[in-house]
Amino acid sequence: MSVLETVAERAADASPLWASALLTEPRGGLRFSGRCPERHLLGVETIYEGYLLHHGTSRLFEQDDPDLAVLTGDYLYAAGLREICATGDLAAVDALAELIAACAARRGDGEPEADDALWDQTVAGLAAQ
Repeated sequence: MSVLETVAERAADASPLWASALLTEPRGGLRFSGRCPERHLLGVETIYEGYLLHHGTSRLFEQDDPDLAVLTGDYLYAAGLREICATGDLAAVDALAELIAACAARRGDGEPEADDALWDQTVAGLAAQ
């Protein structure tokens, strides 16, 4: 099973609302494959999918209700951080929690630039550990 299939399956198992919002085919592939340590890939991609639900276009869900999109994104943030916690890498948990907060602050402040550089910098830091 692919990483995105795992993210989708776990979300569907967690809520029938999220299951009903799943796309039949993902809109895109993994963003961090080959750049993220393999042990962190599922967690990072899960967190990134949460980010996309909050601030972009989801690869896995069709969420017309913005409140439901935020709720699904919150679940994915927590599920991804749980995956990272399971590796025992507390520095990675801290880095990803800081990333989530920084992206939310930037969006709240109306920053016009995308958050791609923050994501890339954080993932590069995980790979350097």
